[in-house]
Amino acid sequence: MSQPQLETPNLQTQKSYWDQLNDFFFAEETPYALALVRILFPLALLVGVIPRWFHVRELYSLDGAPTPFWEGYGYQDLPIIFSPWIAMAAYTVMVCCLCTMSLGWQTRFSTIVVLVLYPYFGLTDYLSTLTKYTVVATHILLLLSMSGCGRVWSIDAWLAGDAQPQKAAAWPRRLMQILIAVVYLGAAVTKLRMPEYLSGDLMRFWMLTNTNFANPLGEWFSTNQVSIVAMCYITLIWEIVFPFLCWRGLTRTVVLGLGVFFHILTFFMLGLLVFPLVYIAVYCAFLNEEEASWLGSKLKSWGGQIFKLFPAGSPRESLFGRFHHALFASALTVITLLAVTAEAQMDLYGEQRAEGRHVLTPISPEREAELFSGDLKIRPIDKVFAFDTGTTLLGGQLANSRSEFRRGETLVAQCMLTPPHEDIWLEIDLHNSDNLQVDRFAIIAPREEVRVYATFPLREFLEPGQYAVVLKLQGREVTRRHVELLP
Repeated sequence: MSQPQLETPNLQTQKSYWDQLNDFFFAEETPYALALVRILFPLALLVGVIPRWFHVRELYSLDGAPTPFWEGYGYQDLPIIFSPWIAMAAYTVMVCCLCTMSLGWQTRFSTIVVLVLYPYFGLTDYLSTLTKYTVVATHILLLLSMSGCGRVWSIDAWLAGDAQPQKAAAWPRRLMQILIAVVYLGAAVTKLRMPEYLSGDLMRFWMLTNTNFANPLGEWFSTNQVSIVAMCYITLIWEIVFPFLCWRGLTRTVVLGLGVFFHILTFFMLGLLVFPLVYIAVYCAFLNEEEASWLGSKLKSWGGQIFKLFPAGSPRESLFGRFHHALFASALTVITLLAVTAEAQMDLYGEQRAEGRHVLTPISPEREAELFSGDLKIRPIDKVFAFDTGTTLLGGQLANSRSEFRRGETLVAQCMLTPPHEDIWLEIDLHNSDNLQVDRFAIIAPREEVRVYATFPLREFLEPGQYAVVLKLQGREVTRRHVELLP
């Protein structure tokens, strides 16, 4: 009689957390997502780089007025500022390498060159060239230079002639994802410490300026304070949850979609241009292999037309394939020499003119006296940003703007002051149709406050008719809002 066999438990094999972490960073994948970043990211940087090419002599050379970052830390003697022709040559090489990086021609070399020159020019002119996206872009360039982003959808891959795309470890893409997530989380922590952001005032004043580029919707949207505050809180919540929801599934689609929408809005409402393009390009790092392959196939159908310019047959045996290193170096040298020559012909300072070099024109004595006269007295009306009336406060903001009221309601008058300002004695009075004061509110608006509001209960003894809400600063009337009390 056979002995009964004992049943062994079916132990479900499950990877340890260490193995999952190892797979997260070092799993082999075809670098389609990184190839998309490599294609789109340099094009986003070129939007800001190309316009500055015409001002290299002024911004980055000894012949102009560079503002090196290191001088702010006491290192004035560092000999890192180049002469005009060297600065122009280096800048042109950077522009060319951004183009070849996007095409995937000598990808690693091009990326390393941009990695060195792009932050250098930013540090040389920290007043206008060095921005937040310069720092993010430098980290992305570093990760791209160590990745296999040129193994697919590139001239290098076409020259290699491999039947199957080469795989690479996922860690450069993962570090890009972590970088973006940490940047968003850090931005959220900064916003939490800024009462001006949470109140919407910072965003509102930014919308009314053209510090970056023209913002078509900013000035119009700045009139709706409640919507601004709502958008500020939505953005803050989105930045906090992004690092936890951006990895997979429906939540990844939602937060990435909101991110694209948010960055597009920053152009129309805040005038940002390169910043949103850079982040949208890096979002491709969040695509998995299948998604990036599908999206890249759409680009490949267009980019594949480029390779029809080359002769058929083995890429390595073609004329371009045999001499592509020499062609790359020759193209870089010729374009750089042409750019240096063209910049010299521009004659920025008029050195080649018959009448000689341009000279600065002295200002008039009146203008000189005005500049050295100190601060002029600011009129009280210039300290008022907005003055409005309504009935509802939401989070310290006037939620509705009204000029018609009924008895029993509470009239809310809100005054927004333009920062910075000193401590101001502020009065808000309610006058009837005979300009007689029927109610009064007075307070000292401290220098750290931007918004002051007064409430006036519309009691039964007030007769229906026309009224005026009068704003006074330092005892002087600045403006008034006409309102109507309906029967």
